[in-house]
Amino acid sequence: MGELEEKETPPTETTATLDEPKETDKMLDSKKQDEPEAKSKPNSPQVSKPATPEPAKAEEIIDIPTANGGGGATVTAPEEKKISKEEREVKPKKIPIGGLKLPGFFMKNKPKPDGDGAEGELLAKEEENNKEANGDAAAAPVAEQKPRAGLGQRLRSFFVRKPAAEKEKDIEKEKQLSNGDADAKSEATAEAAPADSTDAPPQKRGLLNAIKLPIANMMPKKKSGEDVELGLGKAGLASMETLDDSLKDQDTVDRAPVKSNGASEDLKSELKDEKLAAEEKLAAEQEQRDRPVSLWCRLRGYKCSVDDALIVFGILLFVLLLAVIGYVLTHETMISPPLREGRYISAVTGCGMVEGVKEDGAFAFRGIPYARSPVNELRWRPAQLIDSIEHCWNGTLQTHNSSVLCTQRLGNGTTVGDEDCLYLDVVTPHVRYTSPLPVVVLIGAETLAGPSPGILRPSARYSRSHDVIFVRPNFRLGVFGFLAVEPLTKETHPPSSGNYALSDIIAVLKWIQLNIVHFGGDAKSVTLLGHRAGATLVSALVNSPKLEGLYTRAWASSASAIFPGKPLQHAERQNAEVMLTLDCHDAECLRNASSERVWNAIPDTWLQFPADLPQQHENGSRHEWLVLDGEILQQHPSELWKQQAQSVQQQPRLVLGTTAHESHIPKLRELHANWTAAELRGYLQKSQLGALGLTDEITQRYNASSYAALVAIISDIRTICPLLTNARLQPSVPFYVVTQGEGEDQLANVDADVQAILGRYEPHTVEQRRFVSAMQQLFYYYVSHGTVQTFEPPRRRVIIVGQDARSQEDLEICDYWIKKDIVPRYARID
Repeated sequence: MGELEEKETPPTETTATLDEPKETDKMLDSKKQDEPEAKSKPNSPQVSKPATPEPAKAEEIIDIPTANGGGGATVTAPEEKKISKEEREVKPKKIPIGGLKLPGFFMKNKPKPDGDGAEGELLAKEEENNKEANGDAAAAPVAEQKPRAGLGQRLRSFFVRKPAAEKEKDIEKEKQLSNGDADAKSEATAEAAPADSTDAPPQKRGLLNAIKLPIANMMPKKKSGEDVELGLGKAGLASMETLDDSLKDQDTVDRAPVKSNGASEDLKSELKDEKLAAEEKLAAEQEQRDRPVSLWCRLRGYKCSVDDALIVFGILLFVLLLAVIGYVLTHETMISPPLREGRYISAVTGCGMVEGVKEDGAFAFRGIPYARSPVNELRWRPAQLIDSIEHCWNGTLQTHNSSVLCTQRLGNGTTVGDEDCLYLDVVTPHVRYTSPLPVVVLIGAETLAGPSPGILRPSARYSRSHDVIFVRPNFRLGVFGFLAVEPLTKETHPPSSGNYALSDIIAVLKWIQLNIVHFGGDAKSVTLLGHRAGATLVSALVNSPKLEGLYTRAWASSASAIFPGKPLQHAERQNAEVMLTLDCHDAECLRNASSERVWNAIPDTWLQFPADLPQQHENGSRHEWLVLDGEILQQHPSELWKQQAQSVQQQPRLVLGTTAHESHIPKLRELHANWTAAELRGYLQKSQLGALGLTDEITQRYNASSYAALVAIISDIRTICPLLTNARLQPSVPFYVVTQGEGEDQLANVDADVQAILGRYEPHTVEQRRFVSAMQQLFYYYVSHGTVQTFEPPRRRVIIVGQDARSQEDLEICDYWIKKDIVPRYARID
């Protein structure tokens, strides 16, 4: 609101407003009656307001002291000086700020004495009147006289808020001007005046002033002057009686003209200038606030605390986590086929759809045909891939359960399995086409006649944890996998027979190249893992030209070191004994014979090989299943190794290894309850080693006084040193020996390395846990990167795997056996 206009109020309005005496006057009169007579002075001009004042005598003129000083206010009668219309200041009827004196209402920035309410006002007026009566110009104002405060007053003053700072005052002025309150502007102008007067007590801020700014920001601003006129602008509602009293007081004060002199005119001019300056300053600040501020400026002006930064970081991290989870779930759903009933998943092959089952966090497809069934006309023929739709299946083939194993002879002489057995199992952590994983093909067999696959079975848990795909195929064994006879050679073009098991493995690798991509595998990263007789097949196959481009690298554990060295014709003459037993003279007769008859026609000496110390009668009775057929195996592996030695490869394509006690068998351990040094010496004396006079030297070198020393001697002669001899012919082939033992005798048995690789080794000590970690690190790093850690060719080529993997130059004990012509003469043959 703007400034108040000066106008003359009609007499009727003035008379109407003074019908009743003011409440303050009533209280003053009552207080004066109670005072003693000694305090009243007859000569002092006490002015009392009549209960019903006349219109002509209701006006009082208050003398405001000048800047030069003066006494208190002087009240004169209306006859002493006439008031002109120009000098009379009449304001419209309204409730002035601070006019409401009801207890409990908050006043707006009004100084209050120690006593609140009308009583304080009456006491102040009484003191002022006493001063005028006595003419004591040097008396101090009531507001300046501070009586000695009691304990209660000191406690109350302790909790009184201190006067607001200049910045808070400016905010208060801006708020008052923004609400359009004219009286607020007047107060802002008054506060802008020089604060050299000590008469006014400091202002007290109430609760409303403390919360006024937040409330004003939330509530809409009212620009109309209607609330001010009704008395609702600052102090809220009041009763009609209070409104009337306020109007009377206001009229009484407003009717009194101010005595003007030079100082007062200057003061008024200064106040007006300061008022205008304050209004201009507030208008400029309001305009600055209303000016639009860019988001960048707001962000730069914001001061971020450590708590705010942590909260924002936590929110961003939570949102990022939700985004990653959503992306992974959505991405996995988009690139993988959906699950049926939450556990069955489908994949594509060249012959139709197959359905696998979820197993231990991975997906297993068991019993997928990879070649035509080798029965009837296909018996003793190389494996043939399924290349015709008539040999495929309709719909989706359920591959939930394990397939039938190939027919084989167990260690106790029992025959199990079926000839229709060319199936494979696939265990994969993901069925997808993105991020293909390395493939590990498991070729496991105890001997070339069986059992197979032995302990070399895929692990769903390790497929998931190491991100590899395991493929375990069945392949033909024994007489059905390696029989080489003249009738079978003549009906084949080019003439060849035998090594049918090798053709099965080649067919598996071809199937992997065509189909493994549909199971999430990488056809360019295929590792062959062979164990015992399976490792013998792997070692022979990597030297075959038929495997070129079908595999990436190979790992052979405890393989046989003796490979075929006799031509095909020699093998045919040796196998003619089977034809005589079956009473067959052609291939048709052989194919018509039952599986049981064929197995019974095999001599027992073909199925067993002693895992013991060398004996004198061994050289003439050993049977070799593998033959140089001229098709798959065209020359002896040693000849190829000599050729490869001329060109040193950067990365090995084959790793050979075994365990320190590979030849341990329970039957040998049970020969003596406690193997002592004497018993061990006597056992060595009865063997071929004793016949050669090596008993004392061997006992001294091995400190032979326990069963573990006996097994170490047999393992060095049969497996470790013969394999090291083959590895020395191939400069790029690492060779490892596992020495970490377990059990009562602390033996590193033949399955220790493979069990650790597939996660089936049960460690019971800290050393065994470290061994498992070291073995897995060697193998899976080789699968993923193609190199073997700690392998330093050609100087340090032997890796000893105990608690940790460490390399050394060579095994000196093998040089002793080679020098004595024991190795490789008595090496193990599968």
